[in-house]
Amino acid sequence: MLAIEIEYLTGRAVACSYHDRTQAEWPPHPQRLFSALVAAHSELDLGERGAAALRWMEALEPPQMVLDLAPGVRQALGHWVPVNDEAICFDANKPTNFQHPLDRRTKQERYFPSVLPSDRRVTFQWPVAAGIEQHRAILTHMVEGLSYLGHSSAPVRACLREHVALPTLVPDNLGDTELRVPGPGRFDRLESIHALRQKDESVQPPVGRVVRYRELADMTPTSEFAAVALLAFEDGPKLGLAQTAGIAELLRRALLKVLPDDAPAVLTGHDAPNQLSKATHLAIAPMAFVDSQYADGAVKGLALLLPRSADAHARMLLDEAIYQITRLNLGGLGTLALRRIDVESDEMLSLRWHRRYAVASKVWQTVTPIIAERFPKKQLSLEEIIADSLRFIGLPRPIAVTLTQAPLITGSPHSKNFGNLTSGYLSSRLRVHARLTFAQAVRGPLLIGAGRFLGLGLCLPISERNL
Repeated sequence: MLAIEIEYLTGRAVACSYHDRTQAEWPPHPQRLFSALVAAHSELDLGERGAAALRWMEALEPPQMVLDLAPGVRQALGHWVPVNDEAICFDANKPTNFQHPLDRRTKQERYFPSVLPSDRRVTFQWPVAAGIEQHRAILTHMVEGLSYLGHSSAPVRACLREHVALPTLVPDNLGDTELRVPGPGRFDRLESIHALRQKDESVQPPVGRVVRYRELADMTPTSEFAAVALLAFEDGPKLGLAQTAGIAELLRRALLKVLPDDAPAVLTGHDAPNQLSKATHLAIAPMAFVDSQYADGAVKGLALLLPRSADAHARMLLDEAIYQITRLNLGGLGTLALRRIDVESDEMLSLRWHRRYAVASKVWQTVTPIIAERFPKKQLSLEEIIADSLRFIGLPRPIAVTLTQAPLITGSPHSKNFGNLTSGYLSSRLRVHARLTFAQAVRGPLLIGAGRFLGLGLCLPISERNL
């Protein structure tokens, strides 16, 4: 086995998310640890023995992790920091700036986002690490040479542990958390990037391999959907929740235009031309100003969700397509600028998808009305139809379903205001708001009914004390 323990000596971890430098990275990605070890190898001048140990380490399976999963988060404020001093170079062909270095300095805005874990220790562990004994001595020297993991303002103590512990995060393709991990060839890639940076400091290493993780002890029934990207609206006309399906359809069409012709059904929603897929596929849900005293239902952005079983190739294709779409054409209303934000964003409350819609709760209420899968019959009530529709997203039937035409969430429109549905197969179906109560807590996001792929049937978790 191999286990590396990191302790944040100041009690805080300072590291920027690779998606957004104003957001803190937590958990610390295994790739960050590997990069720190590569830096320690160079600083300690460990030569070929150190290089061999790192090439061995990068070929291991992604590590388990032991850490606090719900640390405190400090709001990241911008700081204007002077850039490094420039050396005065004399060149006969160019005028020389003889100003004092302090007068020549410019300033750049920087962020130092941080988290405050209740347990300042983090352990990366590999229960199976064949061949460790030939590298253990040099790895011990390398690990103990680590001084920080992230920003230098948060020093760490590091060591090898003698035993593995019960993990809190384990690699799992169906997990909610995506972490960057090293893979074969990463050491050589980082070495080559370092050489390039000697000539051009703007060169950055590629993101590298990304692996999904899940909480080991979490046995909560979980929706089949998982958010893979969030798009915030930057400018353009104000849009309300009643326009949810239309906005989602416009973004879906924009994505289809840039996706390759052979894109899988999990992205296109079609098994063949003009043949809708019956399997769970890409869904687009609204992020709106709701559930607040002054909520008006204004849509602030869109969440793109895929089934947790979607493979890496489909995720990569969607990621590439998203980066090609910076504005959404709304026809006569103008255009809407889109800005990608982190899935676990700490921006305005309306955009905190992960903390609002992907949590566990026994009670859920609709933000957008559910479009019934079928019409009720004498032997089959609308409540039973909606309860049965939970199976399509991998959740158990609720023990109680309460239906209403009026909204249950502040800021959500009346169900009759969702009559202008662009997709013909939805326009003639029943639509209704609902409160769903489960026997045990279930984890979202919950998108229910026939319109779930266009953001209808979106539910918000409700605290039982607020009912």
